[in-house]
Amino acid sequence: MTETTTPPSSRSRYAREPNLALASALRLFLRELPPKLLLAHLLGWLGYRVWLLAQGDVGWPDLIPLLLIPLLHPFVEWLLHVHLLHFRPRTLLGIAVDFHAARYHRLHHRDPWDLRFVLMPVQTMIGGLGLLAVLIGLIASSSVLATAMVLAAGLALYYEWIHFLVHTSYRPTGWFFKRQWRFHRLHHYKNEHYWMGVTRHLGDMVLGTFPNPDAVESSKTARTLGLEDSLGEAVHGEGDDR
Repeated sequence: MTETTTPPSSRSRYAREPNLALASALRLFLRELPPKLLLAHLLGWLGYRVWLLAQGDVGWPDLIPLLLIPLLHPFVEWLLHVHLLHFRPRTLLGIAVDFHAARYHRLHHRDPWDLRFVLMPVQTMIGGLGLLAVLIGLIASSSVLATAMVLAAGLALYYEWIHFLVHTSYRPTGWFFKRQWRFHRLHHYKNEHYWMGVTRHLGDMVLGTFPNPDAVESSKTARTLGLEDSLGEAVHGEGDDR
């Protein structure tokens, strides 16, 4: 029997130092590849939008993404968490179907403190934002596209930062982040079927996954998502291959 050796680059990484400062957490966050790419994506679309504005390309349709995207965001976050990240592997027409992002998320639940699996896989991030840009570009003007993508990239970066911060030893002080911190910890350590939002919980409230924590039983599968066999297969070879 051959023993699988995990390469040094894929060893667990944690940020659990006592009294971790917010600035230290931010430095750790910005060392990671996904935030760097998201920041470049945001600045690129912002620069393009400013250039269009300088050409006089602005109008009332730009209000559509400014109103629609923040309204849809909590529901999109909920849907992606429930139906993509918590996707259960299955066989369709004899073909095994699973998603890279879902495998990563199972590893994230297995060890919520391991920073390797906290941030969005690069393939998922590029594919998702690229698909969104194509779809919006097919139905909207360049100015509306640029406005929408600035918002989308900004919200994605904000999501990644909040999610990263929750999985460090930084302890929040403000009431708003304390609330986000508490409900996401409940999702990981009490019951994986509730509190699907990370940055906002309107989707949970409307779609029935925002119960009183005292009324929810602790789940025995919060770490495995009920997929021990699939999780075991995913552990090896899923290190820094984002």
